[in-house]
Amino acid sequence: MAGRLQNKIVCVTGAAQGIGAGIAEAMAKEGARIIIGDVNDDGANALAAQIGATAFHLDVSSPEDWQKLADHIGAQYGQLDILVNNAGLELVKPMREHSLADWRGIMAVNVDGIFLGCKTLEPLLCKAGKSGSSASVINISSIAGLVGYPDQLAYNTSKGAVRHMSKSLAIEWAAHGDAIRCNSIHPGCIRTPMLEMAVEGWVENGSIPADDPWTAIAALCPLNRVGTPKDIAMGAIYLGSDESRFVTGIELVIDGGWVAR
Repeated sequence: MAGRLQNKIVCVTGAAQGIGAGIAEAMAKEGARIIIGDVNDDGANALAAQIGATAFHLDVSSPEDWQKLADHIGAQYGQLDILVNNAGLELVKPMREHSLADWRGIMAVNVDGIFLGCKTLEPLLCKAGKSGSSASVINISSIAGLVGYPDQLAYNTSKGAVRHMSKSLAIEWAAHGDAIRCNSIHPGCIRTPMLEMAVEGWVENGSIPADDPWTAIAALCPLNRVGTPKDIAMGAIYLGSDESRFVTGIELVIDGGWVAR
């Protein structure tokens, strides 16, 4: 089904690489008009040129950056149909080695960034919702927001917060009569630069063997493979499209069966 997001205005944060890039690319192929928000200007500009998108410098922990983005979207399009809050950081080390600055740095991006995005862009999302179909907010969490993993306390906690924030916003927007749906996606092991960094940490702390770590990671999934950004993008397209018009407050787990086992 081509054109599932035809002419929808979409903002994807953290889209210079990894899952965000996969979502932006896949949504562009479905006819969406994409705004890429990222602190990695070179990566964002390169992807924007490739898929016909607009790149915008965005530090998701900065209220000022979010307001500049809102002003741009408002002036250029007048509304926002889909917001994909994907930008995130990971930290792999035991809690005893976490500093308060480490903790706050993770929360500033993974939690505050989503709060700021939803709050700042809410008026533009409301305008899209009034045009006949609901706007869609898609927050990228993780299976680490559903189950515990050792040596990544700040990351796990932040992703659990994303899950609950998504449910709370879904109910709040519905209660106030705002035509905005809100759902979270919980990726499992997806081959991205962030996962590669995490795997290095797991090798260092002995959680997985150093000789063939990716085979070990794949073996943890019942489907016996590591996922790709496209796997997550297909879920995001569904949640962004009008096909999911009766779907809000859910957690879409895309993990090859990891959590089920």
